[in-house]
Amino acid sequence: MVTVRQTLFAVLISTATILSGCGGSSGSAQTNNSTNSNGDSNSNAGGEPSSTSSLLGSRRGGHYWHDYCEGKPDSTPVPADPREMVVPGVNEGKAVLMNAWWQTCQDDNHPGTCGELRRRDAEGLALVAAEGRPGAGSMFTGDHSESMFGFAAADYAEMWDSIWGLSQRPAQFDELVAQRWGMPLSKVRNPYPLPGEDPNAPGMNGGSGQLPMGVTQLREADGTWTGQLNVTCSICHGGGVGSEADSPELGPMYGTNSLSDITVMFTDLARLAPQQAALAIISQNKVRGTGNITNFQLFGTLTLADFQTLPGWLSVQAEPSTGTEDPPVWWNVGSRTAKFFDGAQKVDAKRIELSFHFPDFFNDLEGAKQWVLENQQDGDTWMTGLKSPAWPENSLGDIDTQLAEAGAVLFHAKDLWAPGLNNPTERPEGGNGSCASCHGAYSPRYANDPAFLDSPLLEGIASYITPIDIIDTDRARLNGNSTRVQEYSRENWFAYSDGPYNDDGVSLCGNWADPSLRGDTELGYLAPPLYGVWATAPYFHNGSVPNIEGVLDPSKRPEIWRRNSVPAPEGLEGQVVMGFDYSLQTGYDRENLGWNYQQLACEAGTSLPIPLVGVTIPLIDCNPMESGGTTLQDALGLLWGNGGLAWNLLNVPIFTDQQIEERKIYNTNYYSQGNGGHEFTAVLTEAERRAIKEYLKTL
Repeated sequence: MVTVRQTLFAVLISTATILSGCGGSSGSAQTNNSTNSNGDSNSNAGGEPSSTSSLLGSRRGGHYWHDYCEGKPDSTPVPADPREMVVPGVNEGKAVLMNAWWQTCQDDNHPGTCGELRRRDAEGLALVAAEGRPGAGSMFTGDHSESMFGFAAADYAEMWDSIWGLSQRPAQFDELVAQRWGMPLSKVRNPYPLPGEDPNAPGMNGGSGQLPMGVTQLREADGTWTGQLNVTCSICHGGGVGSEADSPELGPMYGTNSLSDITVMFTDLARLAPQQAALAIISQNKVRGTGNITNFQLFGTLTLADFQTLPGWLSVQAEPSTGTEDPPVWWNVGSRTAKFFDGAQKVDAKRIELSFHFPDFFNDLEGAKQWVLENQQDGDTWMTGLKSPAWPENSLGDIDTQLAEAGAVLFHAKDLWAPGLNNPTERPEGGNGSCASCHGAYSPRYANDPAFLDSPLLEGIASYITPIDIIDTDRARLNGNSTRVQEYSRENWFAYSDGPYNDDGVSLCGNWADPSLRGDTELGYLAPPLYGVWATAPYFHNGSVPNIEGVLDPSKRPEIWRRNSVPAPEGLEGQVVMGFDYSLQTGYDRENLGWNYQQLACEAGTSLPIPLVGVTIPLIDCNPMESGGTTLQDALGLLWGNGGLAWNLLNVPIFTDQQIEERKIYNTNYYSQGNGGHEFTAVLTEAERRAIKEYLKTL
């Protein structure tokens, strides 16, 4: 065994040595031992300076401003945003490709001083994370104390009876709500009053109950608790990885979620508050852990800002649905120049980040817009300052440094299209053909190498839209951003219909799938930054691949699979719905870097009582409609691919716990859920994949 291991290392290190001399497109990779333009050396995950010749080290996402201001006085001037360097001509001829250019959209983008940055960060935490904090934001309410979408805490506290049908309130009721909806209980105190409690009574401080992180209790401006609840951005952007026992950074976590079932949540809430019914009818996800975050039809339905555009809105409903999506992590926002999976909007176009909070827009549209303008910088500053969690060695084992270093070289310098590999996928134009070519440079050695980046400040910034014919992942999300959607976006305030404009009168902060903006840049998907990638399974923009091994080796991707759930408490088996297992001890696959799952056969499903259909959902490919093999899935795919409103409104009503359990199954034959593409990594050997996975743990 030792001999095999030593041989593996010898092969990898030998490969690394050869590759380290061919990093850039010019065929040479020099080591630049200088510090960055502000006199600061690169730092590793622990914050200690790293040698610029080191192969390992990570700033773990976030934003340069937050790192720069760490430990500095409030009066310290904040430097320019490094992302502003990503303009046409940047990195030309270098190893790392960039084509998603920066565009300034906000006059007040720059915080000025570190003190102003910290103020924005603190107010953004309260606004977006919410969790009972003064100034918390919630759905279509802004940070106001009253909401037409609010529901009584007393009704919430009785769901065990009114919805679950249990004979008595379980002792672990709060945890069971979190499990059913897939939203961990908040790490901080997030209170609600139990029946009979006064949330403002002395010593009560909001109530004795604890809410999941996707729900908040509304408060008056003076801090008074109202006893009314509403949902927050964390229904899609709050999740969990491991526990605080594994690491203080782990447990409930902002800015990442592959746990929630928001359609189940809104179905439950519709029984408590009729005004929530609209969000229960609209299908915001069809598989637990996913959503329709950039569903253009849904966005137009929920945030229709100008009724004069109603004809355009109606036409958009006939366009393809974007389908299933996996919410991207927030700790990488500060390393991006564009947002959404296709890079369709610039990252400085911040209005849309608060669209879920858009307050009372039916009654006071201009006031709602002004509220967004006044708060958008705070919310964005907090989001961009989040850091990815470090690999928890005490729970998942030590990182093999020697193997990770070999992986760092392979990640940054191995040309996947080198002669002899016979890679059948078309090669991107430019770059060095490595993983870093699309995803950015992270290793201090390469981030400080002028053959890779124009400046070390571009470390970890991913700004390359990979053409769809090269990446070839599921196209439903891309097809949904159609020509008609692009034209409609020109009239939408969230897409900056008020400018700034290009020479054709199209907003530079609008929809960059529009040919007037993207020019000769091919449509495709934006390669994401990879900070904390070990903790962000499942993978691809639709969450179709459960682990990194499957990303690197297409033959390892399951067709139909279900992530493991935690067992029900003793005595409640079969009576309550439990969520996905996100513990590191039982839920995480440390070898393949992802979540443990069961691979299912078609016949594993159960038929649901759907009138006139009588098929298994979501295992509908198991039920051919004719001898030629055409399935109901094929028919539905045709329907959804030609009408997004159908995807939203043809939602199977949820009546039983068994239906909720079926929603945990991921069927890659389903519309928008294909797991193909990213085939160019198939040329990696098993040993190379092992080394790259070990390196990814260090990010």
